[in-house]
Amino acid sequence: MISSEEGIRLAKRVAAEQNCSRREAEALIVAGGVQVAGKVVTDPARRVRPEQAVQVNRLVSMAALAPMTLVLFKPAHRVANLAWLQDTVGLKAPQPGIWGPERLAKMQMPLPLAKPASGLCIFTDDVGVLRHLEDRRSPMEQEWMATLSGEVPESLIKALNGPGIRASINRQTEQLTVLRIAGKDIDGLDLGRWLDEQCPLQDLRRQRVGRLSLAPLEPGQWRQLEGYERF
Repeated sequence: MISSEEGIRLAKRVAAEQNCSRREAEALIVAGGVQVAGKVVTDPARRVRPEQAVQVNRLVSMAALAPMTLVLFKPAHRVANLAWLQDTVGLKAPQPGIWGPERLAKMQMPLPLAKPASGLCIFTDDVGVLRHLEDRRSPMEQEWMATLSGEVPESLIKALNGPGIRASINRQTEQLTVLRIAGKDIDGLDLGRWLDEQCPLQDLRRQRVGRLSLAPLEPGQWRQLEGYERF
């Protein structure tokens, strides 16, 4: 064992050898991308001596430092926040270091999804994605699927259709009607309240944001956005 008086902090050593910032070095270490004397070390404060070999796994390093966007299928009546993200992603991630608590705690949620609603939920630490999704000058189109009890009158469809909003019947039986509603700058909470005042609302699901669809996720599932995917 190395006493606290010997060597230097691993994060300082990695930062110097990799020509990166101390914060980046700590991210690499926490992600499991650094080995000391052939063994993975995830504690940035671990002290190492000059003669000890320190190696960096480039693949893990790239994953740890690259901006990350996660998409999740939020079940209805679940609160979408960082605690839920930690429970959903952090405990089940195949690479806990990359999706560890330190990384997930810094994620932000553009286009929040209200508690009663279900569907596509986004968390990201990518500044470009945040700016794109939160740009009020050019709101992102969203698509919602609303399940209402019984058959809905044609007047409801006409009332929904307006500037920037398109509504149509996706499926209808005597027991229920599923509406497809698409438009920019739609507030899911307001939409749900208005629909419930017209006909009993069974479910309101956000199906799409921009070009990104909820499929193939099932309730409670998540995935990381690939580099080629765009909103």
